[in-house]
Amino acid sequence: MKKFLVLIIASFLLASCVTETDITAVNDDGSPIWTTEVPQSGKVVYGVGSAKLSNEANSRNAADANARAEMSRKLEVLMNDAVATYANDAEGQALAAYEQLTVQTVGITLRNVKVEQRWTAPDGTVWSLVSVKIKDLDDIYALEANDYKNKLEKDKTELANKYMALLAQIAQSALPEEQAEELKDAAEEYLKIENSRIDEENSQINPDELQAAIREFFASSGYDLD
Repeated sequence: MKKFLVLIIASFLLASCVTETDITAVNDDGSPIWTTEVPQSGKVVYGVGSAKLSNEANSRNAADANARAEMSRKLEVLMNDAVATYANDAEGQALAAYEQLTVQTVGITLRNVKVEQRWTAPDGTVWSLVSVKIKDLDDIYALEANDYKNKLEKDKTELANKYMALLAQIAQSALPEEQAEELKDAAEEYLKIENSRIDEENSQINPDELQAAIREFFASSGYDLD
C-alpha cells in the first residue's frame, strides 16, 4: 500500500500533457509530418515504419510490420515504466511475472492495430503509420494478472496431487521402511518449499493495485485511458 500511495503522490507532482500531433500536416518537401516526427497523442500510441523492397506490395507489408514492431517496443517501455514504481521491490518469480504480464498485455493490445496512413517516397520507399488505442491497457493488464494468480493456484493443486500420488507409490513399493520415510520427508519438504514460493509470488501480485498504478502512471504522463 505504501508504494501505491507514493505512486499516487508522484502522479500529481509529475503530471504533464502529451502534445497532440496533427498527422495530416506535411513537411516542406510534401512528405507527411510523421515521416520525420513520430506523432504524439494522449489516447493512442503511434508507430512508424519504412521499407524498400523489390516491389511496392512487399515494401508495404514490410513497412507495416516495421511500424508495428516499433509500436510494440514503445508499448512495452510504457507498460514497464507504468509497473516499475509499483514493482520496484519485487524480486524473483514475481518480477518475472510482471514482465510476462506486460508482454501478454502488449500482445493483446496489438490485435487492434490500425494502419492510419501510408506514403510512398519518390525513391520508392514505402512509409507506414500505425496506431492503437490505449484506453484498455489497464483493464487488460488486470485481467491477465487475475489469470496469472489463478494459474498459481492451479499449480498448487497440481503440486498437491503429485505429492499424494508419490506417497501412494511409496506406500505400494517394496522399499525398506527407513528409505520410504526418507523419501516421504523429502517430498513433504519439497512441497512446503514450493507452496511457500507460490504463496509469496501470489502475495506480490495485486491486480487492483496494479491497475490503479498503471492508470496513475499514464495520467501523470499525459495519457488518457478513459
